Amino acid sequence: MLTYMPTELIHSAQSPQRVREELATLDSYDIGQALLQMPRFSRSGKLKIPTVERQMIGLWAAGASAYDREAGAATSAVAVFNASLGARGPDLSQPAARANMISGVLSVLATGVQGVQLDIEPFPESAGFTALLEELDAALARAGFGGRVSVVAPAEVSTWKPAYLRRVSELVGQIDPTYYESELPNAAAYEEWVRESLAYYAANSAPAARIIPVIPSYRANAWHSPLVENIATGTAGIAAALAAGSRVNGAGIWWWYGFHDDESGRYADHYAAADRAAWLTSTLALAFAP
Repeated sequence: MLTYMPTELIHSAQSPQRVREELATLDSYDIGQALLQMPRFSRSGKLKIPTVERQMIGLWAAGASAYDREAGAATSAVAVFNASLGARGPDLSQPAARANMISGVLSVLATGVQGVQLDIEPFPESAGFTALLEELDAALARAGFGGRVSVVAPAEVSTWKPAYLRRVSELVGQIDPTYYESELPNAAAYEEWVRESLAYYAANSAPAARIIPVIPSYRANAWHSPLVENIATGTAGIAAALAAGSRVNGAGIWWWYGFHDDESGRYADHYAAADRAAWLTSTLALAFAP
């Protein structure tokens, strides 16, 4: 299980006690992957991480290891590396840009992070992206990194064709399709979308890649209605996929700030409370694949 943590927990100084409290709360929801957002890659692919952020990444990584020893948990601090493709983002077809991106990822490993995720959007369907994953795998192997590598993926089945999805999933340990901002009109349509998309992922992903769908818990916007897209309806879609024989290995939440912190009161508490209840009573009860 995974969730994306509030950016303030990395981009501003926090105490070791605050980090431990957050880890204990995550554990109470059986969430083992705490995803921590890094700054975005520049146009050249370079990554600049301010001192306070590097210190906080290290604090989270050390805190996760210490909490696991103390509580018998299995928690990972996962560094999420972001890029926006287009005029302001790196050109993945350029070897120099890919090399800079890989150097940025490697520079974070010294903090002790237990996982690496790439979140590159709009979701690329290019030889440059698979080349980046191939080169990253080789670099991580040379560095002796044994943590899991994951990628954020599109839920729309038209974006990544079967052969491309297969190749991407062969190069990572985990693939995380995102099931939110669908603009669907009702819960039934949303649940069907989740079920059909997960069937596609199960059929076309490499057997060794874990499939972790990310379902929503955050306030309304122009593309997202929490009446339609929420933890309960997302869980219903995952349950339907599992019942149909699709391989699903867990679930994720976008994001902790909405799910647990109510977006500082901006995400109506009755929605957030319903999300928390659905996660504890329904999501965690699903018979996920090992």
